[in-house]
Amino acid sequence: MLQVLRDKISRKGAVYGTWVTIANPEVVEALSYLPFDFLVFDMEHAPLTIKDVEYLMMAVGRDDVVSIVRVPWNDFVIIKQVLDIGAHGVMVPYVNTGDEALAVVRATRYPPKGIRGVGPRRCARYGLMDLREYYERADREILVIAQVETGKAVENISDIVSVDGIDGVFVGPNDLTASLGIFRDFDNPIYKNALKEIVNTARKAGKIAGIMTSGATDALDKIALGFNFVALSSDIQYLLKGYKEDFRKLGYSS
Repeated sequence: MLQVLRDKISRKGAVYGTWVTIANPEVVEALSYLPFDFLVFDMEHAPLTIKDVEYLMMAVGRDDVVSIVRVPWNDFVIIKQVLDIGAHGVMVPYVNTGDEALAVVRATRYPPKGIRGVGPRRCARYGLMDLREYYERADREILVIAQVETGKAVENISDIVSVDGIDGVFVGPNDLTASLGIFRDFDNPIYKNALKEIVNTARKAGKIAGIMTSGATDALDKIALGFNFVALSSDIQYLLKGYKEDFRKLGYSS
């Protein structure tokens, strides 16, 4: 699926996804029929368990939608589990150095390249797929994204993107601005310069440059900066946004 995503980026210039935070398969199935290129199942800030994520991924209705799990932490145990249940890729929060990025990669790779335990489940069709074939393919096909969300990560962005096996980086604007001491001041030159440093360094290294956005207008602005992996907020935020807009039309002020 990594190559599927790269081909789409090459063809379209950027790919679009959204965050899945609602533990209901109908939500996922409905979203998957929209023109999304990827869905991120959020285990860091949403109340999704490993079992929730497995069931939700089963509801994805199109084969070309890349299922990515944002794990709670840079923990090789949870990374192993989400890969075993069929995630096409992982997004790992709070990656601040090249060494931490290398730990992420090693958690996704089987020995001798890494430390992933060999016990594939859904990802290998419960053993109905030849395990040697899966073992040989997995390292090439799993998408690995490191989140850049601190000032320290920006300082070390060259080291992070230079790690072999890191396919891209992803900016969390709230966390990054908080770390820089300018929480949600998205017009601040400090934040804008950080974004330029991240996207330029990632693209120069041939890596994916991703970011969370609040919607279409914000997404187009970030694409103009060079980002090519763009999240359109989350399921819960779009749900609330639609209702809030109609309530304003009905005369409610908040």
